[in-house]
Amino acid sequence: MEESASVHAREKCTPKRASVELVVVTPPVRYVDKVADNVEVDEDIFPEGGRGWVVVLGCAIFSAATVGWGYVWGVTEEYFRTQMFPGTADSVLTTLGSLPSLIMTIVGIVAGKLADRYQQTLFARQPFLAAGAIVWMGGMLASAFCTEVWQFFITMGVMQGIADALVFPLVVALPAQWFKRRRALATGVVVAGSSIGGAVGSLIYREMISTLGLRKSLAIFTAIDAVSFGAAYIMVLERRPAHKRPPIIWFDRAFFKDPVFWSIAMCFFFVVFGYLGPVFLLPTFTAEKVPRLGELVAALPLVVLNLSAALGRTLVGFAGDKFGPVNLLWVSIVLSGLSQLVVWMFVSTYAGIMIFAVLYGFFCGCFLSLVSAVAARIYGADRLAGLSALLLLFNAPGYAAGAPVAGAILGATGNNWQVVAGYSGSVQILGALILLYARFKREPKLFAIY
Repeated sequence: MEESASVHAREKCTPKRASVELVVVTPPVRYVDKVADNVEVDEDIFPEGGRGWVVVLGCAIFSAATVGWGYVWGVTEEYFRTQMFPGTADSVLTTLGSLPSLIMTIVGIVAGKLADRYQQTLFARQPFLAAGAIVWMGGMLASAFCTEVWQFFITMGVMQGIADALVFPLVVALPAQWFKRRRALATGVVVAGSSIGGAVGSLIYREMISTLGLRKSLAIFTAIDAVSFGAAYIMVLERRPAHKRPPIIWFDRAFFKDPVFWSIAMCFFFVVFGYLGPVFLLPTFTAEKVPRLGELVAALPLVVLNLSAALGRTLVGFAGDKFGPVNLLWVSIVLSGLSQLVVWMFVSTYAGIMIFAVLYGFFCGCFLSLVSAVAARIYGADRLAGLSALLLLFNAPGYAAGAPVAGAILGATGNNWQVVAGYSGSVQILGALILLYARFKREPKLFAIY
């Protein structure tokens, strides 16, 4: 008994050896894929620069050559009104100018979803950009030989609208594959390309069309576009591998059941009604308020508007990365509407027109720079080209009717520009008020970065 008790006491006092288990920890697997130029890509890491800026530059060139041409329409419209088709109603010419944007928003929803899935095929990389460039140059060259208004509706309207639809949803979505922290800035640079194209095009085109005529001017611009498209096509590269491309969902019910989506969509719906009127009518407004100006001086307000828009669309992207894209979308829309209600409504001198061109130009197109950034912030970057095109689809009524309504109001009121400015500015403010639901539904804090 004593021996047993002694043994038991020794076992109790003697420390037991800790059992050691060897656990093999397997590091998480990071899948590395290859893109078209055989550069290995880690999908979890965004480059935030480098090759991504080359892609942004290529996208900006596509934007400048296609969508940017729409901002030159004021020069073409004034030429048609005074030289080629005098007596044609303002509403007809503004409808012709709006038609490419309308077709872009309607066809763009299909092109965007297809581009999400098939940005690279066995036959070509970026086939949608290639097709868009070909259709665009065909429309420009065909326009050089048109002699009737209805013919321009086909070439400058339908053909250029289809080209815009093939190009724009893709170029505003591609930067999201290369940037996350600077996504809004990268997209802003791409959209700013359209304003730079509009500014440079307005200045050159007005001088060319007055000295060389329409046919030679359009032929020269077609040659310039061909060189620009070729260079930009080489720059653009999709980073996402083929097996990561999402399947096509033609009708995503999840979006249409979400009140936040409808808040954003209806915001765009109203904002665009007040967007293109000042852009298209500014040359006419300048000629009426300050007659007998030289060609260059008369063109400067539209040039300044586009240059200011290029700066605004770039800086709003930078600010969107810092303060939140939804916040900046609301601020830019409010200031765009107020610039019409407070400034355009009351200016009558050349200096006042230039001030309006700077202010309105800076804020008017910022919403286009922020579409993809807002969509990515709220719904993620998957199917971004298709989602961006879906949101842009709600721009279609404004593109179709916004500028023509402004032209009709101008004619019906005996050139009362204050009524036109009141109409355009008010619908933009209404769009900003509707956006507040989406902002505070997703982020209730007033000063949050969202």
